[in-house]
Amino acid sequence: MGSVRVESGASQSKGFQKMAPLGNEVDAGFYNLVHELTGAMREERAAERRVARRRTFPSGQRIAPLSGPGIPDESQFIDVSCRDLSREGFSFLLSRPPNFESLAVAFGSPPDVIYMAADVLHCRDVLVYGSGEVQPIDDLGWQINDEDLDARSAIRMVSVGCRFSQRLHK
Repeated sequence: MGSVRVESGASQSKGFQKMAPLGNEVDAGFYNLVHELTGAMREERAAERRVARRRTFPSGQRIAPLSGPGIPDESQFIDVSCRDLSREGFSFLLSRPPNFESLAVAFGSPPDVIYMAADVLHCRDVLVYGSGEVQPIDDLGWQINDEDLDARSAIRMVSVGCRFSQRLHK
């Protein structure tokens, strides 16, 4: 029989212990989250090309370049700020264009981490304002320079759009 884990600080009442979720429960939770996020949005722009609707998902996640089968070593992962998420993919911000075409993303935190492989589809230069607003630079219609960035309290970054390719297992 499998082991039972008692979370730190968790109480044991009437002889019951809180068990760690099974792998398929973690999967179900992740896919329910994705479904909830994507199902809540009913309107989208007419120019939208994506198959699945993306929902704003401003959270920190971890990514690592993917150069072979399996999950990269933990030391390869870096923290990124996610922008949006759908059943098909997600986007995140980097300080410069990625030097890889495929990546692993770790959603969640231990012990409930779900690893997905994804392919980079596109990169777009953006400005990220102190308010959290993200604006594509090509939407501004003018050339941007460092003086303008300082005056607008914006940081130049790259929005990286990815499509999930498969689930990765440890």
